Amino acid sequence: MDGFFFYEGRFAMFFRVDKKIAAVQDGIYTGVVVAYGLDNQNSCAKTTTLLKSVVEETAKKIEGQNLKTLDTLNIYREAMKSLGIHSSKFPCSIEAILARISKKGEFPLISPVVDLGNYISIKYNVPVGVHDIDSLDDDLFVRLATVDDCKDEGNQYDGDKLVEGEPVYAVGNSVRTRRWLWRQMPAGRVTENSTNFIFPIDGFVGNKETIDAACDELIARIREIFHIEAESGKITSDELEFRFGSMTDEEKAIEDQIAIMLKGVAQYTTVSQIRKKVSDAVKGNRPLRIKLGLDPSAPDIHLGHSVVLRKIRQMQDLGHVAVIIIGDFTGMIGDPTGKSATRKQLTRVQVEENANTYMAQIFKIIDKDRTEVYYNSEWLGKMSFADVIELASKCTVARMLERDDFNNRYTNHQPLSVHEFFYPLMQAYDSVAIRADIELGGTDQTFNILMGRNIQRDYGQEPQLTLFMPLLEGIDGKEKMSKSLGNYIGISEAPAVIFEKVMKIPDAMIIKYFNLCTDLHPAKVAELQRKLEAGANPRDIKMILAREITTLYAGDEAAVEAELRFKSVFQQNQIPDDAPIVLVDSCDGVSDGNQLVTALVREGYYGSKSQIRRIFQQGGATWDNERVTDIQTLQITNEEHILKLGKSNFFRVRF
Repeated sequence: MDGFFFYEGRFAMFFRVDKKIAAVQDGIYTGVVVAYGLDNQNSCAKTTTLLKSVVEETAKKIEGQNLKTLDTLNIYREAMKSLGIHSSKFPCSIEAILARISKKGEFPLISPVVDLGNYISIKYNVPVGVHDIDSLDDDLFVRLATVDDCKDEGNQYDGDKLVEGEPVYAVGNSVRTRRWLWRQMPAGRVTENSTNFIFPIDGFVGNKETIDAACDELIARIREIFHIEAESGKITSDELEFRFGSMTDEEKAIEDQIAIMLKGVAQYTTVSQIRKKVSDAVKGNRPLRIKLGLDPSAPDIHLGHSVVLRKIRQMQDLGHVAVIIIGDFTGMIGDPTGKSATRKQLTRVQVEENANTYMAQIFKIIDKDRTEVYYNSEWLGKMSFADVIELASKCTVARMLERDDFNNRYTNHQPLSVHEFFYPLMQAYDSVAIRADIELGGTDQTFNILMGRNIQRDYGQEPQLTLFMPLLEGIDGKEKMSKSLGNYIGISEAPAVIFEKVMKIPDAMIIKYFNLCTDLHPAKVAELQRKLEAGANPRDIKMILAREITTLYAGDEAAVEAELRFKSVFQQNQIPDDAPIVLVDSCDGVSDGNQLVTALVREGYYGSKSQIRRIFQQGGATWDNERVTDIQTLQITNEEHILKLGKSNFFRVRF
């Protein structure tokens, strides 16, 4: 298959970083790119040209400069210094490369893959490692050297003895790079016969954007030059490992689950914790329990509300179980999230009415057969005062005041009742009561959901995973989707309306909508993103998006009809078959145009006569395919007339 290479290596491996090294500076941020099946044997004109051109440009740019003054290098000098490395005596690899270019005006060609790595390194002023995966017989680990490492003669360099505690890139006891970012050892060098590679691009939070850009270009160049799709990931102070290499079918299935779980997610527990939780569930042959707490205020659901529900449905389709908690007990307190005053408390009757309304809607998205529903009064209402005191003892006031809205009200001397502190505690205890494995929520629920992890740990349970979904902008691409702003797409709207509204979103929002509003596999979304980046017409990709979303809420047949209607109306300017008929009264002394305006308002198509007149005045109206700006010139005969207002509103007008 063109563009793909299926690696059949010995086993899956990890690229890991020790916590002590990960905490350097403001935290490491290392890009990782992995590619299988690259031709490193034959000469490559493209990599040669890239490297020579960037060396030439860089030589001119740094001519006469003192490299020690370059900010791009100082971030590495300071990091190495903090780990006890004399950066002038043992310069970072990119500093050594630039020093050679500054002195000699050239840099040697080595092999296509190494030349590509050096091109990225020089262009972005970042250290880029190139490691032969097939030479690794254990995990690639950035750590502090051990006593056993120091005993290995292969780890010494020109009489410079490896010492215990020196930061290194290592595989088992074999050191691949000395002094972290300094010099690659013979054991770590690639040969012309190497075909499978891992490229670490070392950096920090301080140059995160540069690392991201370097990774993106490396992936794009591998695709362009070698016609191979590369894997990628990041190592951070929170995410200390990246998995690569061959996997068993079970491991592949687990990684696929993780990819689906994380599609479109804004923040989440570390991948290593997610992998362990999913692996344990697979080994125990049990589904994960996915918690979602519902505020019983019963909104009408639009695509913005559906983001979390779609994620639950995706995980249900993987075999897991949704646990919906109706916050009847917490609803009687009221969560003041983002508000300056205590939210009005709800009665039990109001909570139940709202909950029934909400549940009727959410089962249009999630699988009812794989869903458990509870009211949290089932356990919270039975707690004794001693139980409440025990729960309250699990959290300090200082911790509570870390929540922004609590802190703002406290700081500004606004009312803050003690009972409000119990809202996040009770929501957290819900996780204990149902033994949640995962809790989902919007990014505005971060404090409450993370509290659940802490409380579960305090009650002797394994902490739940957390998935935070981002807010979805409406069809204007600016504001959060909202009915009050009119930028929403309702899941119960007519199929043609859903399709048309999706087609109105800005091109920049296409991939976000794919990730948050569809069940399309992450690999397919990535493929569509590549097509966009390669110059595909955004309209064509948006048509796929509109069809996917319309199908989810109206079915295949309705989606096909909506697409055909859209094409006829918007692309071919044809009159839709379902264009409404407007009957106009004939009245002496009143112009046909005024009668038409009256009929359109009377039938509820527009809110006011002035709104219609404005469309005419602004050139947005046609009458029998002729543009009309003066409504008084319209003449209605006994024949049917076609009125078009704006881009898509057609009417068949008759007496």
